[in-house]
Amino acid sequence: MKSSESSSAKAHVTHQADKPTGRRDLLIIAGVLLVVTAGYFAFKRPVSVPSRPKAEIQSHSDMPMGDMTEAMGVLENLPTDYSSLVSLGNEFMDKRNYPVAAECYKRALALQGDSPDVRVDYGACLHGMGLPHRAIEEFRRVTGINPSHAIANFNLGIVYYDLNETDSARVYWRKYLTIDPDGQAAQAARDLLRETGG
Repeated sequence: MKSSESSSAKAHVTHQADKPTGRRDLLIIAGVLLVVTAGYFAFKRPVSVPSRPKAEIQSHSDMPMGDMTEAMGVLENLPTDYSSLVSLGNEFMDKRNYPVAAECYKRALALQGDSPDVRVDYGACLHGMGLPHRAIEEFRRVTGINPSHAIANFNLGIVYYDLNETDSARVYWRKYLTIDPDGQAAQAARDLLRETGG
């Protein structure tokens, strides 16, 4: 679930002079994106999952692949200031382009790592990219500092549910409802608890 507030703001993408390390980093990122994409299609197996209410966090099967050329151009010209990176990450997350959004959030966190909302968004992108255990690490970093971060708890429930660990999922949805019983994901949490017998 995306928790940053300025998701619709337009980010100004600045163009930087080409640097050898920037090109190397770009090639590394491109390689990782290609490996993740190839791995997804090579190892995807049909899984019977019960129908459930639509949650804000998306799974990697919902991820549009988009135009790789456009993504590479964006990665090459990412801004270097925190606010622009977060705004751009929000835009790409709204488009469900999780790899580019994750890179924006990762760079923003390198500049200012104390934002729990940006870290939650980063975790949501990791989950959307099919990296549930990495997503759990990020959400737990947030709840380790702020145990009452409602969305981090809700998202932990979603990831555990997708891993078929329903007991753990129910723990986090109950915790979310204790923290924010009237929150934006409260009805989804209640529906998921009812569906999983919790």
